[in-house]
Amino acid sequence: MLTYLQVEKALLNLEYIVDFNLRYNTKLTAFIPVDGYKSDVVLEFREAYQSELGNCDEMLHIEWLMDDEESCLFLDRNSLDDVDETPNIFPTEKRILREIFDRILKEIASEPQEKF
Repeated sequence: MLTYLQVEKALLNLEYIVDFNLRYNTKLTAFIPVDGYKSDVVLEFREAYQSELGNCDEMLHIEWLMDDEESCLFLDRNSLDDVDETPNIFPTEKRILREIFDRILKEIASEPQEKF
């Protein structure tokens, strides 16, 4: 299970801009600029937790608003192996998004696990 600390360290190692305001937002957010595009790729992470109000699964995903300001690409760990049903739509951008996500996952995996 990933922790905020692991994801935060990985993002900082990659020199991405991280929103540290977790006090009012249960998600860690990072903004990843892409040269030549208006919108940043936005990463969101939330630790899994259990509470009296219900359990919440871990969430790690990235979204990217395309320059047409209507289309959005989305990728999470659960969809990495899914078949792209529309390969001709934003193929370059999909490749960029996957490369960014793979880079983040690789950096997270390279961080030593915290022992409690």
